[in-house]
Amino acid sequence: MVKTKTLKYTFSFILIAFALESAAQDPDRKGLSLGADLSRLASPLIDSTGFGWEFSGDYEFFNDLFGAVEIGSQTIDLNKAFYDYHSSGIYTRLGAEYNFGKHLDVLPGDKMFIGLRYAFTTFAHSAENIVIEDGNWGNFSGGSVANRWIFANWMEVSAGMRAHLFHNFYLGWSARIRIRLGVTDDPVLAPYSLPGYGPAWNDTGVGINYSLYYKIPLTISFKKKEKKAEGE
Repeated sequence: MVKTKTLKYTFSFILIAFALESAAQDPDRKGLSLGADLSRLASPLIDSTGFGWEFSGDYEFFNDLFGAVEIGSQTIDLNKAFYDYHSSGIYTRLGAEYNFGKHLDVLPGDKMFIGLRYAFTTFAHSAENIVIEDGNWGNFSGGSVANRWIFANWMEVSAGMRAHLFHNFYLGWSARIRIRLGVTDDPVLAPYSLPGYGPAWNDTGVGINYSLYYKIPLTISFKKKEKKAEGE
C-alpha cells in the first residue's frame, strides 16, 4: 500500500509539472524548482526491506546562491532471526547551494553546485515476534515492543549538477556526505535506520540523489503583473 502511494505521489508531481508546462517559459530565467527523487522508485528493487519518497524545492535568492528544502519519508520492514522490526517516519533537510557552473561555461540555467544542509527526522519504530533463547528456563517467544519515537539530526555536504532537458524540465544528481550530530538513546530497542540518513550505528554516511525537476519561472509572472499595472 505504501509503495502504491509512493508511485502515486511521484506520478502526480510529473502530471502537475506537465500541466504547468503549457506556459512554455524560458528555462534560462530564475524561478522556483520542484523536484522528485527518481532513485527512490528503484530502491525497493535493490533492497526490498525499505521504501519511501522524497521531494525538493529550491529558489535562487541571490546570484548563484540557492535556498533549498527537501522532505521525504522512509519505511523499513525487517524479518530478523529473533524479531521482526518496523520503522516509519518523515525527514527534512534545510540548507543552501552555490552554483559555480557559470564559471565553467555551462549552458544558462544548468547548475554545478556545492551545498550544505542541516537535516532532522522523527520516526517511530517497533518490534514483534521477539524470541529470547535461554538454556535454563527455555526459550521465550511472542514478545513485542510497541512504537517508540526517535529523533535524530545530522549535517550534509553535497555536490552535484543539473542539466536542462527540454522547456522547463531538468535532470540532476547529487552526492552527499552525512555527519551524524545526535540520535535519541533508546535503551529498549536500538534503531536500525534513520530516515534520510542511513544505518543508525554509523557516525558518517554517504548518499546519492537522482532527481527530475520542473522550474516555475516566477519572475516572469511578476513582470507580467507589473506590465499590466503600468497599462492601467
